[in-house]
Amino acid sequence: MQSLRVLQHDLQRHVLGEPSGIGDAIADAPPLPVAARLGIYRHAYVSRLIEALGETYPVLRAVLGDEDFGALGEAFIAAHPSVHRSIRWYGAELAQFLTRQSPYAEQPLLAELALLEWTLAEVFDAADADSLTRAALAAIDPADWDGLTFTFHPSVRRLELRWNTAPVWRAVSGGEPPPDPMQGEQALTWLLWRQNLENYFRSLSADEAAALDAALRGKTFGEICELLGLWLPPDEIPMRAAGLLAAWADSGMLIGVARAPQRE
Repeated sequence: MQSLRVLQHDLQRHVLGEPSGIGDAIADAPPLPVAARLGIYRHAYVSRLIEALGETYPVLRAVLGDEDFGALGEAFIAAHPSVHRSIRWYGAELAQFLTRQSPYAEQPLLAELALLEWTLAEVFDAADADSLTRAALAAIDPADWDGLTFTFHPSVRRLELRWNTAPVWRAVSGGEPPPDPMQGEQALTWLLWRQNLENYFRSLSADEAAALDAALRGKTFGEICELLGLWLPPDEIPMRAAGLLAAWADSGMLIGVARAPQRE
């Protein structure tokens, strides 16, 4: 008599499509043969994971259609069995999978769409934090600004997208036909964040993308202003830097400011 632990392990191996001796422990009696009995568990496992993928990637599912999305799900599950205690985190590798799996790799927008949807899910599930207001920034002594660093809301993310992925996502999410796939001349930077339990995203100009990256790396306000000199004349830099901070604060993305430690 096999132990319960061994039986469970053998059943798991079968469900995952691995060699298993579980069939020897299953009664071969009407109305179902052994293969059909075990197939119920295998089918349920795959179906639930495909359902979970569809919940995380609803726009990708809509673009592909249920049948093709199901085929994608089966191929992905075969390559990436679930290793998470929570099904919420299943499917993180889907964007990368789409870049190398035929025929999806021939349609790069699909991988970007998966990346956008996974990132939006991360944004929504990120920890919460109290945001700084524009008034709180205005109350800071002007003499302190040069050495200030900034802390951002845990939901803040940024992406580089080369295709018209965001317009496709917006159209399909709104129940409209998506535009034809179109690749831009260069990658466009997108900022994603959550405010008041809602996800938002928008594209960034080159100077804002650089300023945001610098701020996220802990650069000071003075260093950010110096960086903006690559795009702006000196007399326009203070207003642009202040405007960026105000926009980030109004969006709920700033949660803290601090004086940078003195450098020796």
